[in-house]
Amino acid sequence: MKLIFSRWAQVAGLFLIGGTLAWAIKLAVIVATNGRIITSGAAAFFMATGIVLLLIGSTGIGYYLSRNRRMLVRAIAIILSPALVFGSFILIGMVTNPLLQNSSIWYAQQEAPIGVGVIVYMLVGYFLFRSGRRDSNYA
Repeated sequence: MKLIFSRWAQVAGLFLIGGTLAWAIKLAVIVATNGRIITSGAAAFFMATGIVLLLIGSTGIGYYLSRNRRMLVRAIAIILSPALVFGSFILIGMVTNPLLQNSSIWYAQQEAPIGVGVIVYMLVGYFLFRSGRRDSNYA
C-alpha cells in the first residue's frame, strides 16, 4: 500500500496547481468581460474544472499531514481535507468581503475569496509537489 501512495503528495500538488490555474483563467474571463460572463461559458467551465482538480489535489494535504501515521488516521485525513480546503474559502471571504464592501466593481466581493484562494493553494500545491520530490529522492 505504501508503494501506491509513495508519490501522492507530488501528484496531488500538481492537481492543486492545475485547479488554481483553472480558477485563475476563470477570474481572467470574468475581468475581461467586466462581469458579464460569470455563470456560463468559459467561466463556468473553468470553475467546474477547478473544483474537480482542487477536490482531488486537496487530498494531498491530508496525505502529507498524516505521514507516518496509521492507515486509518491517514484515510480520515485524506477524506476530510477537501472539506477543510473548501471551508477555508468561507474564512477567506470573511476577511475579503469587508475590505471590498464599497468597491465599484460589482463582482469583486464575490470573486475575491477565489482570487486569494488561487494564490494560497497555488503555493500549497507547489509545496506539496516539492515535498513529494524531496521524499522520493530519499526513498
